Amino acid sequence: MSFKPASILQLTLLGFILAAIPLALGLLNTKVQVDRLGESVQQAVKASIAAVESGRIISAQALNMERSALQYLVLGDDAILQRYENQRQSFQKEIERLSQMPGDPVLAARLQALKENEARLYQKLLLAPASEQGPNQGAHLQDDEQLAGLAAPIPFDVTTLVSRESQRINAETEALRRLLLWQALVLIPVALLIAVIFSFLIASSLRRLGRAIRRLGGGELAGPIRVRGPQDVRELGEQLDWLRRRLIALQEQKTHFLHHVSHELKTPLTAIREAAELLDEGITGKLLPEQAEVVGILRENSLQLQAQVESLLNFNRALSEDKLARRMPLDLSDLVQVALKKHELTLKARHMSVKLDLQAVKVMGDEEQLQTVIDNLLSNAIKYSPDDTQVSVSVRRENHQLILDVLDQGWGIDETDRRHLFEPFYQGKSPASGPMRGTGLGLSLVRRYLDLHGGAVELLDTPQGAHFRVRLPVCEEV
Repeated sequence: MSFKPASILQLTLLGFILAAIPLALGLLNTKVQVDRLGESVQQAVKASIAAVESGRIISAQALNMERSALQYLVLGDDAILQRYENQRQSFQKEIERLSQMPGDPVLAARLQALKENEARLYQKLLLAPASEQGPNQGAHLQDDEQLAGLAAPIPFDVTTLVSRESQRINAETEALRRLLLWQALVLIPVALLIAVIFSFLIASSLRRLGRAIRRLGGGELAGPIRVRGPQDVRELGEQLDWLRRRLIALQEQKTHFLHHVSHELKTPLTAIREAAELLDEGITGKLLPEQAEVVGILRENSLQLQAQVESLLNFNRALSEDKLARRMPLDLSDLVQVALKKHELTLKARHMSVKLDLQAVKVMGDEEQLQTVIDNLLSNAIKYSPDDTQVSVSVRRENHQLILDVLDQGWGIDETDRRHLFEPFYQGKSPASGPMRGTGLGLSLVRRYLDLHGGAVELLDTPQGAHFRVRLPVCEEV
């Protein structure tokens, strides 16, 4: 059974704990090793002090015992023998203590020889009074009974032993230093790796959540939203999926409403437009100038309203499509020429010119939709440009893409309008030249049609006016 954290906070705390465990183990091991080294150093220091003291006592006592032994052999005084025995006890005690220290075999052999010499000397002292009568002026010690000469090198041997012990402690210290260094080199990267892994887990959960939100914001409502991660992130994903379903329902309601209203308006508008045309043609009799003016206004506004209704119908139909119904090779330069003819009278009336730079480039697409794309972009360029200015239109090929540029010399597009430019029914703050006001569906329809063709439209920065660029995949001729 896999562990699933309940929240981002729990995942963060878990990551912190797991990252801290190697460091805590490293600190604990460091403390143990340092404490052990400290105890070893402390014991070595105590042993060294004791060894130096024992060596000094043995050397001094050996000399004193030789003197006492000679005095006893000369004088035969029991008090001197008692003094020797007291010195002998201290001497043997220090030899035993020094013998217990591990170390120099030379020192151990010397101590053993010293013990054996002293034993022979003591045996000689015990037997001397029984075999000799009165003072002995010619008393002396044999070589195997002498102590002072044999004990003289012991302090030097002890110094050598202490030096060797000091080197051992230094070696242990260096080994511990290397061990702690390797421990740090291993544990710190492990802790960092654990921290990076949990940071990635947390960040990936948040990135998936962000992608789901951007997907909703971009209008991608097709598939369900499933966000993996901690429980709170999964719950947010479920709420986003609920929101997606609500948006789909609202979209369907809006589409149905637009379809219904557009069709309900289209029939009476057609009747009004036809009646206005019949009146204008004088079917009911010749009209007075004032009547003809009213009929003209009625006809013009009915045409404008019908165009807006047609835009609603086209937008509604474009939303319901998920792929192109018709595809054929089309030369976009020809479609630009057709669009210019539709706006010829408007251009002349406003003394505007069009600069063309057209290359013959073919794309696969729906002629009606691509014609609408060009019409809307050209219509906007003319509508938002002052009189006596120029509109530039170019078509060229760039690698495997067709590039259509439409530039005007108008007032440009306000920065606050750029974010909403391609949203349905949005109308910016830029003033239009002319009394007609659009529905705000033109650029939305452009983007939708281009999405169906695998293309895109964008607004580029330009010093003056507006610069729209369209990209479409090129039709590769076999």
